[in-house]
Amino acid sequence: MENEKASDGLYDAWRMYGLPTYYPENKTAVSVDVLEAGLVFAIAILLFSFVLVVPGIRGKERLYMLIRVSVSVFIGSVIIVANFGQEWEVAHVSTKTQYKAFTSEEINATIGVKIGLRSVNITLTGVPKEQLSEHIDYNERFSWSDMWNQGRIGFGPFAGQTSQEFRQAQFKGLPYPILWIAEYFTLDGERIRWGRNYRQAGFFCHICIWLAFPLWILSNILFFMVIRYGAYFLAMTGGSLLLGNLIYATLRDGAILAIPFEDGVLNFSFGWCFWLTLITGLICVILSIVIVIMDWRFPSALATFFNADILQDFEDAVEEKYTVGEKPHKRFSQDQATENSEETERLREENGGPTPGNEDESVYMNVEVKPVYRSRAASRFKVSRRKPKAAPRQRGVSNTITEEDEEADTNGDYDVPPAPRIKSDHPSVKFSKPKSKHGVYEVADMEREGSAAIQLGDVPLSEM
Repeated sequence: MENEKASDGLYDAWRMYGLPTYYPENKTAVSVDVLEAGLVFAIAILLFSFVLVVPGIRGKERLYMLIRVSVSVFIGSVIIVANFGQEWEVAHVSTKTQYKAFTSEEINATIGVKIGLRSVNITLTGVPKEQLSEHIDYNERFSWSDMWNQGRIGFGPFAGQTSQEFRQAQFKGLPYPILWIAEYFTLDGERIRWGRNYRQAGFFCHICIWLAFPLWILSNILFFMVIRYGAYFLAMTGGSLLLGNLIYATLRDGAILAIPFEDGVLNFSFGWCFWLTLITGLICVILSIVIVIMDWRFPSALATFFNADILQDFEDAVEEKYTVGEKPHKRFSQDQATENSEETERLREENGGPTPGNEDESVYMNVEVKPVYRSRAASRFKVSRRKPKAAPRQRGVSNTITEEDEEADTNGDYDVPPAPRIKSDHPSVKFSKPKSKHGVYEVADMEREGSAAIQLGDVPLSEM
């Protein structure tokens, strides 16, 4: 039958007998990891957006912001790209090998294997690509990240994802070199457990890297609040990355995976994803140590670099200092009181004590109140949990607390530790022993005779 076109119209090109246009099959191997390329472009767009903002900042803050943003974006990009990267281990070999089933002819090709946390990628490229009347360029991926299950032995519906994809590749008729390499990851017996080892290593490593991602976000937030805490979280970010590297290098270590071919052997080594994650983890740890030291030695300069308010690292507090004086008869004598009563009165007013001859066993307590700035690292809660120091013993003054004193203080609102009893020239307030067990104390008035009773319970203040 003679081939003729149905018509010679404008849209009749490549149409035979009036049928729709037919395009022959055009098999093209995957040349780029779309997910990895998309992540790189997204990070590049984010960094470019920050670079556009930099000219609007004045002074040295422009350089400081550029350094901060560049380092932070670099750490975040390594966390994301290394997690989904396909080059944790790599191997390449150029050899002569059998091509397909039902043929004995061989081809010259370059075989490459890239192992990631979630799959293994196998490439076969002919040298040259046009051989045996075919375009030899294959790129196949065998995954194990679907539910991260090992599955049963075999290739049935309950087998692992790698075994099922291997059986599909056999039905497709893929070249022998790809099937030989993929078969190594389906074996699971004795010490031949490469598929299981790489699956477990990828599972636990990707968990550690995902843990580093929220820690990195929290460190960026805390650098604008409390710089020291941001350094702590940055150290935890680096520690999580280093832990992921350690787990991957430990779990995949077993029987050496070496795949022989006619002109060479596929020997695996760590790829750029592994080394980049390791270097980034070390950088995070080193930077955190430097920031903590700078915050300890040069807090003002560090706050200027991070554009943070240095007062955010402190909190207002009130410091109360209690001092207790000695009994007045240690400063006065009976002879001084009889010889010069005016001098005795003056000394009594300055020292806040009674006249000689009327001494008692009372204690004089002085209170000094002043505002202070306390670091948040030593907050009031932390200070309140410190064990109070015992008051020094002095002659004539008892530091022991009797059972009556403890019973009298049970109704109090506060538990104040005993203050050190030292000399003080400040005006004093005299506290005597409690009269009863209901919280009533007698306070002496230094300006006039008499006293006032202070009720700590529900009874209001009344003068006596």
